[in-house]
Amino acid sequence: MRRNEIEQQRSELIEHLQNIPLDGKRLNPLYRKAKLLLTKKWIRTPAVHRVGLLKAALWLISVADNNPFI
Repeated sequence: MRRNEIEQQRSELIEHLQNIPLDGKRLNPLYRKAKLLLTKKWIRTPAVHRVGLLKAALWLISVADNNPFI
């Protein structure tokens, strides 16, 4: 993956996290973990390892989307 593709996917995932409706319920903690990976951890991680962070965040988001937190 190229750097611009990685940044594109990261921005799409962050936008997806921002568009999640709260509906008065508690947000799934996996969303918070994914956001942490895409923001704070992302800045401190070398560019080589960012693909792993991206894949981990994508996995967390997909698990949270398929298993709503009640």
